[in-house]
Amino acid sequence: MRKKINFSAITPWNALVRSALVCSIFAVVVFGLAYRRIEPLPLNEAPLHFNSTYAYDYMRHLAKNYPNRVTWGPNRKAAGAWLKSELIKLGYTPKSLYFSEVIAGKQYTDLENIYVEKQGTTHPNEIVVAMAHYDVVDTTSEGAMDDASGVGVVLELARVFAHEKSDRTLIFMLTDSEEYGAFWGATAFAQSFEKADQIVAAANFDFVAPEKQSKILTLCDGLKSGFTPLWLREIALDSLRSLGSTEVLDLDGIVEFIERAMQIPPADHGAFLAAGIPAFNWVGQTDHFTYVMAHYHHTLYDVAEAMQEKSFDSFGKGAERVIRSINSLPRIPTPTRDSSYWKVSPHYYLPGWAVTLLHILAFIPFLSYGSIKFGRTFRTTPKSRVWEVVQNEIKLMAVLLGSLIAGYAIMLLLPALRVITLYENFPATQKSLLLYSPNFFAMIAVLAGIAAVYLLFTKTFIRPNDSEGYVEIRHALHAGFLTLIILLALVKNSYLAVLLLLPPAYLWTAIRRRRRPEDRLLNGLLLLGGAITFLATAMLLTTIFNVGVVYWYIFLAAAYGLISAYSVVLFFMALTVMIRLFRSFVL
Repeated sequence: MRKKINFSAITPWNALVRSALVCSIFAVVVFGLAYRRIEPLPLNEAPLHFNSTYAYDYMRHLAKNYPNRVTWGPNRKAAGAWLKSELIKLGYTPKSLYFSEVIAGKQYTDLENIYVEKQGTTHPNEIVVAMAHYDVVDTTSEGAMDDASGVGVVLELARVFAHEKSDRTLIFMLTDSEEYGAFWGATAFAQSFEKADQIVAAANFDFVAPEKQSKILTLCDGLKSGFTPLWLREIALDSLRSLGSTEVLDLDGIVEFIERAMQIPPADHGAFLAAGIPAFNWVGQTDHFTYVMAHYHHTLYDVAEAMQEKSFDSFGKGAERVIRSINSLPRIPTPTRDSSYWKVSPHYYLPGWAVTLLHILAFIPFLSYGSIKFGRTFRTTPKSRVWEVVQNEIKLMAVLLGSLIAGYAIMLLLPALRVITLYENFPATQKSLLLYSPNFFAMIAVLAGIAAVYLLFTKTFIRPNDSEGYVEIRHALHAGFLTLIILLALVKNSYLAVLLLLPPAYLWTAIRRRRRPEDRLLNGLLLLGGAITFLATAMLLTTIFNVGVVYWYIFLAAAYGLISAYSVVLFFMALTVMIRLFRSFVL
């Protein structure tokens, strides 16, 4: 006779270990079945006509004759007029897409994306876009690298294709306000251009590197959502590789994982991807790129003299080849806009369904632990007592979470009240002086609001003994609440869920119930360890992206909507669990 499994005898830790073993085997099977080799698309091998001298001269003229092209300045308008005159010389009829934006509390209504269209013959309803931005930040002057160099590439591409027949419709565009409003010009085009749904690919060029360029990096991350479809990403990479004259960089594997989790892009392609338009960005690099970003990017040293004409050759010819290759494809791969894959290595990828399943499997052992712990706790304690403790803990967490959300509401009001500078969306401009000057009054106002609401809620809803005893029941409830957070995060962005919630899911599970000093110290370290990936991500933003004081950047990003309300609330929910665990097992 087969012996029945006594589920009541299974401990939470047994459940975790067993489910971890089963999930690991299942994950290996899924990985092995889904692991696929990337199939290359055909490249157009026609002779390339990109002239690096012309592109360099365009860059130099724009940088030297129209410095200080800040979005709100007169030189930006003058630069726009010159760009249109150059496009007319090439035989095009320039068009303008005007849009408005609030910058530093003032509304500007004459911001201008400039573009030309070359009608396709065989696939006129499929559009390929080549673009770069012509505005600069207020911490630089000439903006030769960022992004007069990209403008030079786009103008030269427009010249190359001016008198050729094109299978698909080509658009050559120069965007305004890339540096402010989180790519406001590209966002306006994606939202307002009447044929935006016909765009099958967009190539953004931001930027050719100064000094001796040796590498070109392809970036694929969208703004809050979206990622470059695999077919477009590969044809962009292969177009560069076909030249054999530059090192081709691609962020795959774990770096792509982090990129997909963060979804904070550095250029206009991010706005297109967020709108569901396939796009990618090229960034020229030197052998000392960290130095280049610190010394030249968004500084007064970003001048034409720092640029080398030779660098435009591989960049521009790669751009021409990718445009020609997309243009000549017999058909655009389908699904055209699918970006759910994960490129795990240079030649292999996992499809979206497998990635999502693996992300879910990563949390199954924790969910098994939590469910068994929850069940055992409730079976070994009188139901009336369990219900009382659960009600009390839910009240305590609700009071804390409600106070944090009230602080967030105050944060959202700060721009409208002019307590912090008013923008339509967080400008996200690297090295902006705004990022290095925290408004302590604003932060103190938010903290004071949180404290006031917390004291009010505590006095109204909490009794003095509500937080006492029964830590086992409270810990089980915390696990249940963390499970809810994980499920909501998986729905939003499963990469972010794994990156930020996998450490707390397992480290906070290991918290000890005993109250000895060494146990409290260990519990404190476990709680801090659960936040390690969040802290590491914050440090990454500071050191690589030059976003100033990291806590101030995060504050502004939340206040202006760069970080969505959904993500902010999930963060506060996780913070609530962390604070309650600290109160119950460390203090």
